[in-house]
Amino acid sequence: CGVSVATVSKALNGQHDISDATRARVREAAERLGYVPNMAARSMKTNRTYNLGVLFVDERQSGLGHEYFSAVLDSFKVRVERLGYDITFINRNLGGKTMTYLEHCPQVVELVNSDVPVVTIDHVFNNRMAILSDNVNGLQALVRCAYANGHRRIAFIHGERTAVTENRLAGFYKTCAELGLEIPDAYVREGVYHDADRCAEE
Repeated sequence: CGVSVATVSKALNGQHDISDATRARVREAAERLGYVPNMAARSMKTNRTYNLGVLFVDERQSGLGHEYFSAVLDSFKVRVERLGYDITFINRNLGGKTMTYLEHCPQVVELVNSDVPVVTIDHVFNNRMAILSDNVNGLQALVRCAYANGHRRIAFIHGERTAVTENRLAGFYKTCAELGLEIPDAYVREGVYHDADRCAEE
C-alpha cells in the first residue's frame, strides 16, 4: 500500500488519525491477501486479550445441539469475530464429567466480581446487565393467537421447571383465565403432558 507499518496498524484497528481513503486501501489489501491478525501478538502489544468468554449452562447436556441456544451462540460468534475478537466457550459438562466453572476457569469468581462487563441471557445474576425474554407476554400472545384461530381447549407442553418455564406458565394460566378457557386435565410423564381427554391442541 506504500504506507508505514504504523499506518497499516491504525487502519486495521479503526483509529481515526488517518484518511478514510488510506484506511479503505489498507483494508482492501488485507482482505485480498487473506490477512488475519495474530491475536497473541496483538494481546502482547495492547495488553488486552480481545477474547470474550461464554459460560454456557447446559443442564440437559445437549451441547450446542439445543436449537435456540445454538442459534444464539452462533450469531454471537459470527458477530464478535467480525469485530476482531476471539471467543471461548466454557461448559460445565466436559467429556462426560460435570465440572464446576472454577475447575475449568479458576478466575470466574474474580471475573464476575470485577469491573469487567458481564452480560447474562435469560438469567439475572448479581445485578449485572441481562438480556431477558418477555416470557409472560410471549405466552399470552401465543394463547391469544390460538384463541383467535378458533381453538378453545389448549394445553401448554414444557420440559424442566426453570424460572423461564414458570414465567411462561404464569402467562399461560393468566391468559386462559382472562379468556374463560378451561385448562384440560393433564398429568406429566417424562417431561411431556398427556391429556386425559385427548383434546389438547397445539
